[in-house]
Amino acid sequence: MLKDEKKFDELGQQLFMKGVLQNFEQKHGPIKGRMMVTEGKIPPEMLSKLQPELMKNPKWIVVEGSFDFSNYTIGMVVGLNPIRPISEGWLTPQLNHPGIKPTQKWQEFFMGKVMENMDENGKIDLPLYSWISDKSDLTLTDKEREK
Repeated sequence: MLKDEKKFDELGQQLFMKGVLQNFEQKHGPIKGRMMVTEGKIPPEMLSKLQPELMKNPKWIVVEGSFDFSNYTIGMVVGLNPIRPISEGWLTPQLNHPGIKPTQKWQEFFMGKVMENMDENGKIDLPLYSWISDKSDLTLTDKEREK
């Protein structure tokens, strides 16, 4: 489930009223899923595993991806100097019975969107909102949301 479905739906409604989502679907096919990227936290069980890398890279950010078609979040640590993934990522269930885990393809999609939206100084405007079709995605930042 999305981290903040209400916020995502509000943006979706604005984009629908402007014709943005219809235009995207016309060009790329129907939207089949949505992803939201927010700031996250390192799970306690991962902290000791990641601690040596975090000590070598004192500047980092934790990001988390949530989906409307999965009850898991995907998390990752990104080093900011140099900008690179520090962790391979992890899955965290959102419910007691979360169901099917996101595939490796979705984990790679999440990581790709994070890295694409980070500037050369390691800044990323969160949250990221992605509408996903079979052919493409429409990904916007919170700043683009305000336009």
